[in-house]
Amino acid sequence: MKLKEGIVTNTIDGESFAIATGKAAKNFNGLIKNNPSAAFIFDLLKTEQSEDSIVAAMLEKYDAEESIIRADVKELLDLLKSKNLIEE
Repeated sequence: MKLKEGIVTNTIDGESFAIATGKAAKNFNGLIKNNPSAAFIFDLLKTEQSEDSIVAAMLEKYDAEESIIRADVKELLDLLKSKNLIEE
């Protein structure tokens, strides 16, 4: 899975955001403000990823239990799927 074409991420004044542009804006016209871990996941999703590869990358970056990371990753991915922002 990866972000759909037209989903753009950026950081402004230390705040990370994602917005839909072009055709993607027809399905979602809003702004997503990301915390640092969500911003990291968005960056990973710029290339093809699996849920397991995202969890593995998060485990390398953050000092947290796998069960917590896995639950957080699943929650964000479910949200992105519900908003039609990722391709599977």
